[in-house]
Amino acid sequence: MRVTIQDIAKAASVTPSTVSRVIAGSPLISAKTSQKVRKVMREMDYHPNIIARSLVRRSTNIIGVLLPGASERVFQHPFFFELLRGITMQAQLCGYSILLSGAGSEEEERNRLHDFANGGVTEGAILMISRTDSTDWESVYPAQFPLAMVGRPADAWKDRINWVDSDNLEAGYRLAGHFLAKGRRHIAFVGLAPNIVVTKDRYEGYRKALGEAGLPFDERLVVDGQFMGGDERVLTEELLRCGVPFDGLIAADDFQALAAMDVLAKQGVRVPQDVSVAGFNNVPLSEYYRPPLTTVDVNACALGEEAVRLLYRQLQEKDRSGPSHTIVPTRLVVRASA
Repeated sequence: MRVTIQDIAKAASVTPSTVSRVIAGSPLISAKTSQKVRKVMREMDYHPNIIARSLVRRSTNIIGVLLPGASERVFQHPFFFELLRGITMQAQLCGYSILLSGAGSEEEERNRLHDFANGGVTEGAILMISRTDSTDWESVYPAQFPLAMVGRPADAWKDRINWVDSDNLEAGYRLAGHFLAKGRRHIAFVGLAPNIVVTKDRYEGYRKALGEAGLPFDERLVVDGQFMGGDERVLTEELLRCGVPFDGLIAADDFQALAAMDVLAKQGVRVPQDVSVAGFNNVPLSEYYRPPLTTVDVNACALGEEAVRLLYRQLQEKDRSGPSHTIVPTRLVVRASA
């Protein structure tokens, strides 16, 4: 015989409405009561009927999360694991589950977003797509569908959607300033993807620091590269082929910086004696590489948590002031490479 909410309530000595609130993750229920009810649910092997609850409440408590680029590359990068950890933890605190979907092209992005907005499964969505060009999202989702973005959106959307980001321009400026303070004057930048806001902002911060220091800009020391685009070694190999001497190298991502140190070592270039090297994102490997990598910690977990908070406020209709954005502070982590 199927166990019901009434059976759980009787066994836990609470009301059926209390059991329903525990299942829904209501903040009105104390932790002690919630633990007691869930213990009884486990003992009685009770599993809530999610579909039935959704039909009754006209809500699913599911948030869609749209991952960028090729999914296999995304899941190889610690930044996205930390980002998803923050999203998952905060969603759970808010009583929501998440549904992941990947998109390898702009057309796929539009299709996935259309599914999120019109499929009846997700109540809102978090996007991780931050380009300088404006995707035509408006044509595929209703204006009232709650959205939040991780990363500053294109200018056409930055005042029309909830978003959270690091101050990547300031982070690039501070990192380049650190190189300048170390006496570096010929600083390269590798990994610029002009259509990706995050790499463009880091590059602009680097340019700003060089300009304020009165140093001439040499475009030959800038190497474009697809963000998470495959073999990062080719960026530094291309830089070396141009033949312009450099004494510093800033990469848009830690893996590009670690690849740079590998390429330089094979060419007999010492880090940091000959060339200082640094990156962004503070991936776990950066601390254990030799030499340990100087980097910028962007606090990916906090970015994910804040994205859910912004979306949750819209879902609960507690924030009627319109779209808002949050900037999460970054931290310069100085190690032996620079």
